[in-house]
Amino acid sequence: MSMYTTYASELDEYALLDEPQERTSDIPLAPAMSYLLLVAWLILCAVGLGVVVLAKNTIAGAMVIAIPTFVGMVLKPTFALCILMLVLPTGAGVAWQESFSLDRAVGLAVAFAFFFNVLLTRPGLRVRHKALWAAVGLSLWIGVSSLIQPHLAEELQRAFTQFQLVLLILIVYWILETNSENTFRWALRCYTVGMVGSVAVALRSGQAIRAVQETRDVRYSATLGHSIDANMLSALIAVAFLSAIYLFARDRSLFWRAIYLVALLFLPVMMLRTGSRGGLVALAFTLLSPLLFVRQVLRRPALAALLLAVILLASVSAGFLIKEHGLAGSVAERLTNVGRAKEALALRAEALRSAVDAVLAWPMGTGYVSWFERTGSPIWPHNDFFFSMGVYGFPGAALFTAFVILLMLTVKRTPLTVEKLYARAVLTFLLVMGLNIKQVSAKYYWVFLAFVLAAERLGWGHVEPQEDSTEETHHGDTEDTEVLPEAEKVRK
Repeated sequence: MSMYTTYASELDEYALLDEPQERTSDIPLAPAMSYLLLVAWLILCAVGLGVVVLAKNTIAGAMVIAIPTFVGMVLKPTFALCILMLVLPTGAGVAWQESFSLDRAVGLAVAFAFFFNVLLTRPGLRVRHKALWAAVGLSLWIGVSSLIQPHLAEELQRAFTQFQLVLLILIVYWILETNSENTFRWALRCYTVGMVGSVAVALRSGQAIRAVQETRDVRYSATLGHSIDANMLSALIAVAFLSAIYLFARDRSLFWRAIYLVALLFLPVMMLRTGSRGGLVALAFTLLSPLLFVRQVLRRPALAALLLAVILLASVSAGFLIKEHGLAGSVAERLTNVGRAKEALALRAEALRSAVDAVLAWPMGTGYVSWFERTGSPIWPHNDFFFSMGVYGFPGAALFTAFVILLMLTVKRTPLTVEKLYARAVLTFLLVMGLNIKQVSAKYYWVFLAFVLAAERLGWGHVEPQEDSTEETHHGDTEDTEVLPEAEKVRK
């Protein structure tokens, strides 16, 4: 009798241990119910748009759309992340009186939905990546350093913005870690579709992506609504292009693959039309870098062939655009004028020297707002590291460096799967792009670094146990070898 009692007790213990690991932040619903709610939401969105367009009542139409959308965000954080990724390509282009943008409104809705969902589902989550703690430390230091700067109110406002960005990466990470691979895939689908759709609407509405203002210090590209910086738009397009490659390799749906193919042909053309030299160089380096790993090419020949095909397609579409004179004159001149490129490099090199001089004079940083009056530089340093060092001092540079190193170690220990190649491509692009522009205050930068971290868990999910054991025997494989217990820990 005692034997049966002990056996039953052990079963209960295992059930209790497994239950928090299987719990997701998405509230489970029957598939039919999920589709029914999605259809109801689409109908309400159509009604809301009708109220805005036909009844000319913007506030009422926005409420008709916003209320059911927020309810869906609470029930399904995956839905919340998809909405966030869908509007992320617009940047701050869609705004109300230039003070409240669409992407900011969605970000706030996702944050509040996160709070209510945690109260309802209480999913088990352990922050496994130390890089997130380095990001939190950087945000805290920015808040502390702002207290010693002369323009206190403006510096605190900037510190609060950085806190919001770090909170966003934690929320995105939480959604990706507490749900299945479908969340990762659907979020990238929405981003790719949103990027293609945003650019298409901009072109259709006459807001062609071109250089609309040319001065020595400022250049903008038109997008939906207001203008955003061309380098930022270039980065948004490039990450969508990399996401389309990953989805084409992982997704088996013919319908979605047709959409990804359109993106692969369309987005490189848009990269050229932004006129961003840094974006083009960073994307070219990112696409060519996997071919430098000969052993990986031999182990994944299909992926190498796909990458070569993508490079060929991008080159053909870009070549066709140039042949048909599809570039605006100012953009074509900007991309081909060597003298202008040298002038731009000299201006940015001067800002980097200002950052070095500034950190020696103000080791705790000049402050975000006080940078210009203290250094006399007309621009911030167009480099993530030098920006962190000059504006936030030696502690800011150290925390940023630690953050980047921890990200690189995360990608390194991810097994050689499509997820690893995607995470490494995104990280490579952001780091190379960060040599040319300032990204640490950009929303897309932090959002996609959360995807880089989440890709590790998905990568281990696509490795069979026998492959784990095989990789353990290859002691010389320093990039892909991972101890099996650690792999099991990541899966859990």
